[in-house]
Amino acid sequence: MDDRAFKLYHKNGNEIFLNQLNAGSKQMVMQVLLKVLYELGDYDPPVMIDTVMGVLDRLSRETILENYFPDLARQTILLSTDTEIAPETDFHKIEAYVSKVYTLHRDLDKQCTTISEDYFDVELRTEDWA
Repeated sequence: MDDRAFKLYHKNGNEIFLNQLNAGSKQMVMQVLLKVLYELGDYDPPVMIDTVMGVLDRLSRETILENYFPDLARQTILLSTDTEIAPETDFHKIEAYVSKVYTLHRDLDKQCTTISEDYFDVELRTEDWA
């Protein structure tokens, strides 16, 4: 197989190097590469993303939630904190595309973790799917 490479260019035509990007921009580049691999590849792997939006600004987060995650892959697993995808403001933007949610609750005193089937106390509404 040939070596593959890609380049990024600013809208003015200047090449952008990965080492010039901040952490949020690098994260966006990686997510776009995942999308391209999914769309152009000859297989249908699940995609798992950890810390999905920890370093992104508000506009980038909204764009990803509304335009990117719903069509990323046939099966996408997002590992998120309640500050990345806020239960009260962001979760509803992707809820129609979500089939299961879980929240891990860490108990420091008992040194254990329990699991609930909700997204930080927000129940998944499935009645609208019918």
